[in-house]
Amino acid sequence: MARGRHPEASCAADTSEPAGRDWVQRVRRALLNWYRRCGRDLPWRQSRDPYSVWVSEVMLQQTQVKTMIPYFERWMQRFPNVRALAAASEHDVVLAWEGLGYYSRARALRQAARRLAREHPAELPRDVAELQRLPGIGAYTAGAIASIAHGRPVPAVDGNVSRVLCRLQAWTDDPTRAPTKGQVWKLAGRLVGRGRAAEINQSLMDLGAIVCTPRGPSCSSCPVRRDCRAAGLGVVGDIPRPATRPAYARRHEVAGLVRRRGRWLVVQRPLDEQRWAGLWVFPHAEVRAHEGTGAALRRALGAAGLTGRLGPELMRLGYQVTRFRTTLEVHVCTGCSGRATPVKATAVAWKRSEELEQLAMPAAHRRIASRLPGLDASPGETAGRTGCTKSLGKACCAARG
Repeated sequence: MARGRHPEASCAADTSEPAGRDWVQRVRRALLNWYRRCGRDLPWRQSRDPYSVWVSEVMLQQTQVKTMIPYFERWMQRFPNVRALAAASEHDVVLAWEGLGYYSRARALRQAARRLAREHPAELPRDVAELQRLPGIGAYTAGAIASIAHGRPVPAVDGNVSRVLCRLQAWTDDPTRAPTKGQVWKLAGRLVGRGRAAEINQSLMDLGAIVCTPRGPSCSSCPVRRDCRAAGLGVVGDIPRPATRPAYARRHEVAGLVRRRGRWLVVQRPLDEQRWAGLWVFPHAEVRAHEGTGAALRRALGAAGLTGRLGPELMRLGYQVTRFRTTLEVHVCTGCSGRATPVKATAVAWKRSEELEQLAMPAAHRRIASRLPGLDASPGETAGRTGCTKSLGKACCAARG
């Protein structure tokens, strides 16, 4: 796709032409025809159940469709409707969400379901304003539920839709900021305002996902290419202008493995934490500037009421959350003593490796847990003795408590 700035492409929100009445009608017709032939076959599109639409849209926030589908299918089997979700414990909801990240989304779903079960006949409202009063539902999600499930003539503008509409009009300014953001929603409203809002909104979503992609768009197969101003000007690759992203910050963390009588120590993160709130993790801490890994590990153990030392490194892994790229060292703890108590945690627990599967854990700590079965104590270890795994030798001494 040719790149380069064209003088006519500098307009931020000129909707006089080509977005006239005839243009809107042509684009609608092309989108509907294309969607009928090429729209994605997705599980939540088998019906227009408002609950299914709601769950799918929340899961798709920060998550790709191919990654999200298995989670959606398992979720619907476990929590098939609003009442089932409202009756579930937070632990079960978060455990079902594990792997999707951004766990506040799961908690918001449950909170909204509980409110619906109290205040409504366990059904999602049809009105956009009422939908937005529920936890975790913003303008886009409300528009998607109202239009797809209830056929309301309201727009639903996500990143894909915004990109398609900006290219159609050759708007180069940031579509997440005024005035361009308002113009995008206004244009989306004009497209759905003549009926068949569900199909129009979903066609725009799909077009942005599989044809009008951020990089390498397939303009030759685009159903609205003739009415795309950016294509005519040769500036599709420049729209929308990339947002300035903050540089990634690097973070160094350490996690400690403590075992007693064949069980591993895990702690539950406080519910008011910004990251991993309420999830179960192995004792861990960030290695601060001018601090050694051993000192950080002692802090992590102290938060669980124990003292101990840094032992051999079991594994090292990397993961990324928001703008942080983290290296996590995992060490076996040695010389541990004390009785485990939640000094700076919601709870502590000793669990066999197979029991950890029943706890909601962040992905990084789930990876650690997957390594533990091979380190479990030998069958000869008795309940009252401390023991060491053969693979780690004497460095794996268990905590006394």
